[in-house]
Amino acid sequence: MTTLNRSTLRRLKKLKQSSAVWEGDRRALPAKIRQSQDSSNIIPLHAPEEESKPHCILWVDGSMGMVRSMDVVESNVGQEAFVRALLQAIEHPQSPAQPSLPQKILVCDRELQFYLRGVLQDLDISVEYVERLPLIDEIFSHILESFSADPPVVPDRYAASLHQQSERLWQNAPWNVLWDHQVISIKLDRWDIDTMYVIVMGKMGLEQGAIFYRSQESLVKFRHRIVAGSSSDEIEETFFHQDCLFNLFETPDLESENDFPPIPFRGKIRALPVATASFKPIYGALHPLEGGRPYLYDEEAIALTVALEALNNFWEKYSNRLKSNFSNISETYTLSVLELDNDVEESVSVTISTMPELSRELNQISEESHDDDDDAPLISEDLFPENSLIHMMTIPWELVELLRRATIHQQLSESLPTIKKGEGLPGLLIQTSRPKALELIEQIKSFEGIQSLCFNPAEDIFGNACQLGLMVMGNRDLHLFSEFDKSTLSGEHHKRWKQRAKNTKGNICVIIAMGITGASRGNPAPHHILGYYEIKLIDDKELGLGKLLAEPAFDFEF
Repeated sequence: MTTLNRSTLRRLKKLKQSSAVWEGDRRALPAKIRQSQDSSNIIPLHAPEEESKPHCILWVDGSMGMVRSMDVVESNVGQEAFVRALLQAIEHPQSPAQPSLPQKILVCDRELQFYLRGVLQDLDISVEYVERLPLIDEIFSHILESFSADPPVVPDRYAASLHQQSERLWQNAPWNVLWDHQVISIKLDRWDIDTMYVIVMGKMGLEQGAIFYRSQESLVKFRHRIVAGSSSDEIEETFFHQDCLFNLFETPDLESENDFPPIPFRGKIRALPVATASFKPIYGALHPLEGGRPYLYDEEAIALTVALEALNNFWEKYSNRLKSNFSNISETYTLSVLELDNDVEESVSVTISTMPELSRELNQISEESHDDDDDAPLISEDLFPENSLIHMMTIPWELVELLRRATIHQQLSESLPTIKKGEGLPGLLIQTSRPKALELIEQIKSFEGIQSLCFNPAEDIFGNACQLGLMVMGNRDLHLFSEFDKSTLSGEHHKRWKQRAKNTKGNICVIIAMGITGASRGNPAPHHILGYYEIKLIDDKELGLGKLLAEPAFDFEF
């Protein structure tokens, strides 16, 4: 056991010893008491996974009824922190207390009692065990009361209707068609909101959903500030200057090969259940003076529900038209909502319209920002069909030999190892419908085939490290096939895939298959495979792009 230095003991013995009885204890606090290092006024919308609760160490003078020292430490910190807080209470107590030694110390933990007895044995301080510490109980109860629980994410009376409209948005998936510069206005004229300006996120980024700006000015200013931001700190500050409500969705990442097992080939294809993404809505609000808030108040919940219902109705009627041309379209709906002060339903007239002119203005802002950097590498993001399944997997050697002999479009390599080691050849599966798969194969032909894949280091707008999965074509064009965040890169599936690529000396393959729906999703039979390309996995240094700045995906996980 660690003991006090002799010099420390001599120094402490010089202090006056009072007849006071002190109480000491260590207790867990709510995790949200932990303050952000960057901002104390921002409430995180996503708490870090498996976050431990901080512990508060408290030393009080029971005779005088005053706190002498208090410290907040991590939960895994040992008993030494308890002694450090005690030494502070002795030598440097909080005002108005004066430095002194107590006559007696009371604790309610047997293990702590024995520990302190050993440490303080030369200071003539009695350490006793008691079942309860009334003064500390009272102090901690006041501390916990000051950190009352957040309100529910959505007020109970509006939760069901908002969730229903959110699920409709998830099913409609307008982000498969609309770009994040295409604006739709929703005129409410109530709940302190005149008109909402909606943009749909997800066509180019990782986060899917819709953002409902409470003014056109906020939307336009935000885009200008994003373009002008020269550092991640400036962009993050800009991010909190949005004035909006939002409904985004979390989608689970594929981090293990159990999500989509390697294609079985033992004479009979094993069926795989269809993998469906989970529906996980995120609601909240942003405001320049409030920061981020992961819950909605009554008026906000009503406004967001009505706006979502109008957007869903509009999309289900005009989606085919919007796919071909984002032109002027307007529609008025009469919707029913619960009044604020009672359970009576009222009728609300809502007008929703596309805004092609504002959309062109926002797109021009984005294009001007790209024109400022003529030396930036051109990375295309539109090669792969919408709703394609793109998955890193392992192709058994038996299937590799079959595909090399099959009458499908092939690109074979002479460098493929003749001695087959491990479970198979690392591969990238691109699965879509038959017409789209054939069209993709023709496009790849026009690019002179596929040369290699590369994982290039990048940085998102908040400075977080990530990687861009790039496909290098035969004509040296670059095409983005996926973005990998930190959690995915550290996942076992990603690590195993890269290790297998090392085992095959960088030889990998790309498979283009049909059968995106049903049991063949993620598990195509050999007759579903229409294209097979043997290529190399190259190091990012071979491309020489350096670290890239990923385009803002407006990810609300901050």
